[in-house]
Amino acid sequence: MHEEIELFGVASQLAGCRHMPDSPPAAGVVICSSAPFDAAVDHGRAARLGRRLAQAGVAVQRFHPLGTPADRDPAEICFASLVDDAWQAVALLRDRCGVERLGFVGARLGALVAARVARPLDGAPLALWEPAVDPRTVVEQAAETRLVRQRAGVASWAGGPSIDVFDTPLGAELSDGTLVGGLLDEIGDRPRPLLVAQTADGDALRADYDTLVIRARAGELTVDAACYPCDGQRDGVPVPIAAADALVDDTAAWLVAHLQASGEAGPGGPPPGADVQPRERP
Repeated sequence: MHEEIELFGVASQLAGCRHMPDSPPAAGVVICSSAPFDAAVDHGRAARLGRRLAQAGVAVQRFHPLGTPADRDPAEICFASLVDDAWQAVALLRDRCGVERLGFVGARLGALVAARVARPLDGAPLALWEPAVDPRTVVEQAAETRLVRQRAGVASWAGGPSIDVFDTPLGAELSDGTLVGGLLDEIGDRPRPLLVAQTADGDALRADYDTLVIRARAGELTVDAACYPCDGQRDGVPVPIAAADALVDDTAAWLVAHLQASGEAGPGGPPPGADVQPRERP
């Protein structure tokens, strides 16, 4: 495999890294991170996931919305702009690789973005790492982080968010609840496979994820869920507390299996009973 790095989008405001198999890719995956509003805990594991998938013949497009005030005016950052960034990443991957079958990975706030982009694509598998189920929880976590900063008397810290969500229109949208729906609303009602991976500490799914899984299975979603306790918190910011190799390996295997199954079964998704269950974590 090899990697390609380029700036793209309007005024080249997006930094992209593409993980490419050396042979023509069979499918593609777009990874939506939570930057620039979250700690960069997922960047390294997203890169490892991209390399794993490329080695399995899947092209992967990662991208980073350039998020410092010098790169983009915070007043321009809204949910529609984050979704547009993701669509531009989809277009870039298709243009560079010619892939039609797509899967998506979304981390934290990026889960809502990935869900919105995947929604019109029949059968596109959606893998979510520690997803934001309710957009208002993103605002609550941002408020907690801001309070910690104020008490510490610092504007930011190494690895912390580069932009405060409250300085953007996105903060009001997430609080309002009408422009950005809950996670299930953003996923929509098209049948697709869904992976929910809890990365916060704990050996069982939290109540909000357990409810999400139950409701999703009651609809048209084929859902797998597992716990990977590799994240903790320090000063209100998620930080890695353990290696995330199992999370990366299992997510890669899950995506490859579903992308292969969707190719065999057509746009409707994998055949019933496909064995793609990720390993349960102790």
